[in-house]
Amino acid sequence: MSPTTRTPAEPPADDKSVLEEAKQTDATMWGIVGHMVSAIAVYGGLGYLLGRWTGHPILLLFGVLFGVVLSTWYTIHTVSKAANGGSRAK
Repeated sequence: MSPTTRTPAEPPADDKSVLEEAKQTDATMWGIVGHMVSAIAVYGGLGYLLGRWTGHPILLLFGVLFGVVLSTWYTIHTVSKAANGGSRAK
């Protein structure tokens, strides 16, 4: 291969901003997944324990559903906050 047909070792200056934006988006998406999983695990676990303690195993379902609703609300709130520039008008 000749030196003119090889790909450069570093991306051009314009591609660096695209790469940084892609890294930020990737981090945001993993954060959303982490919040979803942790809310389901925590509130599902609390529902399970409360259900075992009271004798009503249906509380596990309520705990998981509460975790899903809470994490979905938090995700929507965070994304809309970021879309508005991080601050809301008073």
